[in-house]
Amino acid sequence: MKKLNNEQRNVTRTQPEPQRRSILRRIFSQPEDLHQLNKYHRFLYEVKSWSLVLLAVFFIRAGVIEAYQIPTGSMESTINVGDFLLGNKFIFGARTPDWIGVPFTRMGFDIPYKRLPALRQPRSGDIVIFRFPHDTWTKYVKRCIGAAGDTVEIIDKIPYVNGQPFPDPDQSIINYDHIYPADYQEANIFPRGNGNRDHYQSLYVPRKGDTLQVNELNPDYIYNIMSLDGHDVKYSFSNFYVDGRLTDEYVVEQDYFFMLGDNRDNSYDSRYWGLVPFKYVMGTPLILYFSLDKNVPLTRLHRKIRWTRILTTVS
Repeated sequence: MKKLNNEQRNVTRTQPEPQRRSILRRIFSQPEDLHQLNKYHRFLYEVKSWSLVLLAVFFIRAGVIEAYQIPTGSMESTINVGDFLLGNKFIFGARTPDWIGVPFTRMGFDIPYKRLPALRQPRSGDIVIFRFPHDTWTKYVKRCIGAAGDTVEIIDKIPYVNGQPFPDPDQSIINYDHIYPADYQEANIFPRGNGNRDHYQSLYVPRKGDTLQVNELNPDYIYNIMSLDGHDVKYSFSNFYVDGRLTDEYVVEQDYFFMLGDNRDNSYDSRYWGLVPFKYVMGTPLILYFSLDKNVPLTRLHRKIRWTRILTTVS
């Protein structure tokens, strides 16, 4: 092999790289090299940089932390209307993005997703962020009263979980001076015929793998579970047809949870619309990062901001 002298080596080192490699190196150059790029390559660099930032934010929001605004008073005074909170989505199992579309609109479509193993399941007493089962675009924040496998009952406004009274949260709003009579049947209660908001008959919260005897249960209750498991359910002449097949025994496919608001007389919760499947559980509140009082006008901004609630935890 012919050896190169020093002059030939220097010439070889200073020869330009192939054009394609040179362009890529310019696009992915460090910020301090930006002044060396022409407008086109600088534009490509900016697009690449912002794309990476947006992609990172997208995945963090989808799987780890997300911001929420509280629009209703069902959890007052634990969480007030006008509170802004960050939710920890990792504790119950971070998930890849499941929807792509225009932010702050319903314009988009669902995509397949994966869920990482959860650190733990929601427990009785946890405040949980979840998708509303009857409109999964909407997110609710409630307190989990009954976890999978628990039995929930309400007597004189006091919830009982597995026969033990559930303690009132520290900042809850509960009017014990006004209690519906035990024989009053509230029209919109779930399942139908299960009493009322203050006297709620015993309800079992199913867990994954439970075998339920379909014909022995309240039709509203079993229909709620089978449909939330993702099946096409029809009820005709006292018989259930699941995906077109007559069914008298059903194996539950995921864990379920019973949610209740801390503002117990003014909360639209599991007493009215049913159970929450684990697939709709998003996370738990991490911290209140901002708070605005809706009753104070913007002209009094210094009073509209609830300064004492900023950077506080939720329990």
